[in-house]
Amino acid sequence: MEKQKIEEFFYRNNAQVNNPIIKSFLSDSNNLYLVQKAILYPTEQNKKLVDESFQSHYINVRKIKYVSNLIYFFSLDFDKKRRRLQNRALLILDKGLSEEGGTTAKEQIEDASVGIELDHIVDGGLFDNIEDELLLKSLKKLTVKQLQILEMIYVKELSIKEIAHTLQTTPQNISNLHRKALNKLKTTLSKKGE
Repeated sequence: MEKQKIEEFFYRNNAQVNNPIIKSFLSDSNNLYLVQKAILYPTEQNKKLVDESFQSHYINVRKIKYVSNLIYFFSLDFDKKRRRLQNRALLILDKGLSEEGGTTAKEQIEDASVGIELDHIVDGGLFDNIEDELLLKSLKKLTVKQLQILEMIYVKELSIKEIAHTLQTTPQNISNLHRKALNKLKTTLSKKGE
């Protein structure tokens, strides 16, 4: 009899019971017990206990929602400020020295070390397979890293992922350096070919 009375109450008030805030309220076994008690014994005291418990639950939900929104919007603002600061204070290695695809400071530093590491690449691999003098001269204008990547791709026949793993960088970085090297070669060869 009691169980049937409770089921009828929930059936009649199905729309209200399916409200997310009420669902979360009833998911607590203590609150469910208070509601069932108020349904079976509808005294003012039992109704008051349910009201007080629901008010407390509602206030807690509102607090959680407020703090959650606060954290969310604070993190958005923090990211915006951090990005703005990062874009405002770029490292010299992040900026290009010239406007139109010139070399960056990082590439110039790498170019300085070409003499040291170029011997390693010249001795075996990439330069041994090239007979065209024009192409050979153009290759010597590339950075060591670009030469390494070209050698790994065309001589050793490694994949982009394997090269990225070997050089401890991302595949995207390897693809970018490969594309830059090919563009430099194309530009140099087209200027000399004219």
